[in-house]
Amino acid sequence: MNVLNSVTAMQSCGHTVQTHSSQVWDSTVHIKTPLAMAITVTLALGAAAPLQAAGQQALAATGAVAADAVDLDRIEVRAQLESQIRAVDLKRSSDAIEDAVSSDALGQYPDKNVAESLQRLPGISVTRDQGEGRFVVIRGLDANLNSVSIDGIAVGTPEDSSRAAPLDVIPSDSTERLRVVKSPTPDMPGDAIGGAVLVESASAFDRDGRSLRGKIEASHQQLSGETSPKASFNYSEVFADTFGVALGVNYQNRKFESDNTEVEYDGEKDAAPGDVTAINLQNRKYEIERKRIGANLNMDWRPDADSKYYLRTLYSQFDDAETRQRVIYNFDDADMVATGTDQFRLDDLPSDAIQKRMRYRTKKENTFAASLGGENKLTNAVVDYKIGYTRTEERVNDEMEARFELDADDMSGTLDQRSRLPTYTLSSNDWMDNANYAFDRFVISPKQVNDEERSAQVNVRFDGDSSSIKFGLLGRWRDRDVNVDESELRRGPDIDLTTWTAADPEHRHGVMGQGMSSAAMRRYWAQNGSRYTARPQDVAGNAATSLEEDYTASEDIFASYAMGTWDIGALRIIGGVRVENTRFKATGNSVELDDDDGYTVNPVQANRSYTNVLPGLHLRYDAADDWVLRASANKTVSRPSFGDISPRRALNAGDEELRLGNPQLDPYESKNIDLSVEKYIGTTGIVSLGLFHKSIDGYIVETVSQNDPAYDGLDVTRPINGRKATVRGAEFNWQQQLAFLPGALDGLLVGASGTWLDTKFDAGIDGREGEDFMLPRASKHVYSAHIGYEKYGLSTRLAAVYRSEYLDTVGAGRAFDIYVAPNTQLDFSLDYKFTPRISMYFEAQNLLDKPLELYQGTRSRTLQMEEYGRTYAIGLKVAL
Repeated sequence: MNVLNSVTAMQSCGHTVQTHSSQVWDSTVHIKTPLAMAITVTLALGAAAPLQAAGQQALAATGAVAADAVDLDRIEVRAQLESQIRAVDLKRSSDAIEDAVSSDALGQYPDKNVAESLQRLPGISVTRDQGEGRFVVIRGLDANLNSVSIDGIAVGTPEDSSRAAPLDVIPSDSTERLRVVKSPTPDMPGDAIGGAVLVESASAFDRDGRSLRGKIEASHQQLSGETSPKASFNYSEVFADTFGVALGVNYQNRKFESDNTEVEYDGEKDAAPGDVTAINLQNRKYEIERKRIGANLNMDWRPDADSKYYLRTLYSQFDDAETRQRVIYNFDDADMVATGTDQFRLDDLPSDAIQKRMRYRTKKENTFAASLGGENKLTNAVVDYKIGYTRTEERVNDEMEARFELDADDMSGTLDQRSRLPTYTLSSNDWMDNANYAFDRFVISPKQVNDEERSAQVNVRFDGDSSSIKFGLLGRWRDRDVNVDESELRRGPDIDLTTWTAADPEHRHGVMGQGMSSAAMRRYWAQNGSRYTARPQDVAGNAATSLEEDYTASEDIFASYAMGTWDIGALRIIGGVRVENTRFKATGNSVELDDDDGYTVNPVQANRSYTNVLPGLHLRYDAADDWVLRASANKTVSRPSFGDISPRRALNAGDEELRLGNPQLDPYESKNIDLSVEKYIGTTGIVSLGLFHKSIDGYIVETVSQNDPAYDGLDVTRPINGRKATVRGAEFNWQQQLAFLPGALDGLLVGASGTWLDTKFDAGIDGREGEDFMLPRASKHVYSAHIGYEKYGLSTRLAAVYRSEYLDTVGAGRAFDIYVAPNTQLDFSLDYKFTPRISMYFEAQNLLDKPLELYQGTRSRTLQMEEYGRTYAIGLKVAL
């Protein structure tokens, strides 16, 4: 494999470039070129940096096609361009259909967040938490159908019921490359119906000699007015050309706010989307302190050309301290009299229809991944092997919410829902004064999740003159323990809310009255919490809520595969089959509430074993003039969510309701076809077009049944394997350096991508048979574009990402379907190098100040509006 880095060579000034013909093994970049070369450049300050050449064309640019040494004026490392070259090269050399985001030589990304870096790729969008990208959606499929690995080791999730792995908990400064494989070959794990996200950390051999990098940053959020610090440090060094060490640490403490308004609509089940009425409105104010700590230590030993051994470790800690104040208006407690279209008079609104609530919690999520492995080249074979361990934890030990109800005179008012967010008036301002509120209850909601996996794998490859055969075995042993609790405590001393009064919170969608202090609430609870208990009639409900979602589970996966690769001229054929056996065991709870406020609890156990056979055929044709054609047909699988297959059972006899898990769920199985055409433009650019089709059997949906013969007279809620879902789409991608432009314009970098989706599935909901639904979280259109400039030490970039609306939740009727509205994200960055070692940068995020918006049934019925404001950052980077 040839190694390629981006350099701009100027006139001679005593710096020497030495070239020597060799094969350079480097997982960062590899380009097919007529001439394999490694280039070492020594900078004036004495630090060695690895540079890579793209054969004769790159040497010609320096005027040294056949020379052994060339004198250059200076080397200008271009961060954006180098990152683009690495990503383009990763895609070009891959046997699978994939896209990639790569750091530059200084380990930096165009974006700070791992998930948000991935959203620049075609076919990728993200779902957000408090304005930050969290889960990655690949080709419109739920993140629950993706797999995520760190250095080849699958990672779990802190989510209590889902398999979706959050990517905002992995600091980008701890990673070197991010790859998204959309059509895996048989030697890759098959649990990737959406795709496989491969997070790769840096090796010391990714850089030459010693590398020291540091960064400090201050960011300012417009909404909160808070300025927050961030810092990172990375070190790597290769000793005696055989042993390498790479380590990094990073820290961020971000304080920010968001303004949220949520509306609840109700009406007849078969109502038209515009006919429902706003019965409840909440204004919520979030104040958040989010800390991220990351560390990685990687060691490599390469004693000779035929052997290499490595240790990879990565740790991340995500602490989220959140205060939420909210004011709730229950309009349906009043006599609602229509006075016009979407206009109502509110008569006799009782005071307790208005409530104030204060919640505080700290969520701690930790991820640790370690892998130990090696590769040996034998006489007739290449053997690689790896053992891995990952542990993911979530702890929410202190979540509490204090609830209060207005205790004043009844009032009247008006409600107008002709705009996207309803507006209202009230005849009295008593609700704004904390002195007028009476204590209602405390709600205590701790949660603990442990997810641990051990794995071992071995692969053997036998190479012929133009073919190879590869075999492999993989074992994964995963254990999960989920404990979700909630208790309502209504018996205890009254609380004078004025003793918790704080400054009035500022909210973009309306006043919230006097504020509440979460610090005062926590102090009060520490002194008086033991005095609060549940009412006798609440004991059973508390038990059901605390025990229903608890489970322990183990999942063992044993996989084997055989794969052959044949090169016939410019055509490469890869074919094989993968077999994965899954064994699942779990213990949950059966909770039954009777009519007399009593309950019984019994453990329930379940186990399941199934085998999936996953064939795959992949074709790649390297045509003339830098064209690459690809085609693949394969089968992939995704296992049901742990929450869905946990053997839980919750019966409420009084309400005639039964909620069930379903341990007998089959996995999702998908038959996939992919076609792509790629045109590579020099070493920096690409134009590609891809078409894909997925046919997914057994798509899992949650249903409510009123005629289940096994549970006569009960409303039964449980997940089932539904009918087939289909995904069809096209992806386009173009990115290029406009080096052909004259003068200073040759520093322009441009790119654009688009994804078009057509998805359908049958939700299996009573009364909605025959309706076609788009898959949840599948936007029909996702576009991204950027324009950048890099020259004379200046690097700047303006990037935009647009996604169209998507379905979030399927309701009982069209009026109750919930959608997430379209969104456009616009970001800007500017970096200036004062010297080859020192640069300053400025970044601006969410320049359009777009909110997260959900609506119910129709766009005019906004269900949720959450705003974050803009964020600005300035920082200093040093490389030694």
